[in-house]
Amino acid sequence: MKRNYFLVLLLFSGIGLFHSCSEGLFGKKIKEGIIEFKAEPVNAKESMAMWAPDAMEVKFKDGMWTAGLEAGMGAMRMDFISDPNKKQFISLVSFLGKFSSVMDMTEIESTNYYFPDYDVSYPGDKKQIAGYDCEKAVLKFKDGSPSVEVWYTKDIEVKTPNWSNAYYKIDGVLMDYNLKKFGLELHFTATSVQEATIDPSVFEIPADYKSKPNAELEKMMSGFF
Repeated sequence: MKRNYFLVLLLFSGIGLFHSCSEGLFGKKIKEGIIEFKAEPVNAKESMAMWAPDAMEVKFKDGMWTAGLEAGMGAMRMDFISDPNKKQFISLVSFLGKFSSVMDMTEIESTNYYFPDYDVSYPGDKKQIAGYDCEKAVLKFKDGSPSVEVWYTKDIEVKTPNWSNAYYKIDGVLMDYNLKKFGLELHFTATSVQEATIDPSVFEIPADYKSKPNAELEKMMSGFF
């Protein structure tokens, strides 16, 4: 009888330990770290599909984030920095030179808020992506355009993470979604999330990048894709 009691106690202790580890590995809310995404072209030109990025790395800290992608089989590097404190969106491009553009709120609204005006509904669908609980949001466009579905999580603590992109009405970190930049639309799906110490320098424009108006940068890159 005593032996059975200890077996039961050990069993429940093991379940509790597994549950605790599961929360620590997959359900932990973090404020600083790295999210890895798989990237796939959406309706890309067949001849250019092989040149599109296939992955993206997002680093976040103190409400800021930076996303890095490589395209053209490594020949091109694109980084985007979202700075909610200065209300700036920065684009960095390394291709036939190194160029940077800085958009203020007026430019962000005219360039990055490219969707028609929309309302957001939350049907209650849930699933796990990269170990994080996610919910579905549906964008319903007021001009009658087809709805768009995305998945987001509230378990990664980035304040107003979408303020500078087309999903600015969704208060949560996007984990499965489409995004368009430089004439290229990609589908992103988070594959891993890890807590990490992020060097603040990743949110700064490198000294060797030449400033260029965003409209010129958009024209140059849209011509490539």
